[in-house]
Amino acid sequence: MEELFAALEQALLDYRQDLENCERRRKPMDGLFGLGYRIQDDPCHTRLDERIKQATDGICAAEPAPEDAERAVRMLLCIDAQAWPESGRLMLRAIQRHILPLIPLLPPDAAAALLREYAGRYKRWDRLPVQQQICKALKARA
Repeated sequence: MEELFAALEQALLDYRQDLENCERRRKPMDGLFGLGYRIQDDPCHTRLDERIKQATDGICAAEPAPEDAERAVRMLLCIDAQAWPESGRLMLRAIQRHILPLIPLLPPDAAAALLREYAGRYKRWDRLPVQQQICKALKARA
């Protein structure tokens, strides 16, 4: 199980490094009028999504203990996106969908605590459909 958690952490570390490299390569006029290099088109976003999916699928397949399920959910839900480069913030919200299969494995008290924390982080008017699904699933589990 630890290797799956390490894979999650490494995927996030590699993604941050990829974003920083993209930002350094970027020229002032890139993306203007649809020309030049656009960070949102970089394959690092797809790579992160695939790696997170692999790790969360592996965790689900391993039938984790409730503590391990909570740890995996917290790793992806509690990322401080404001501390990341702006070009990756939306992707950090999008990858949260991969924890949906882990929510039914959470203890009800942990789901309730995560819901309070998560709802405080993503206000109702700021939630994407993914965040709405997560809140709904956490509420159902709590």
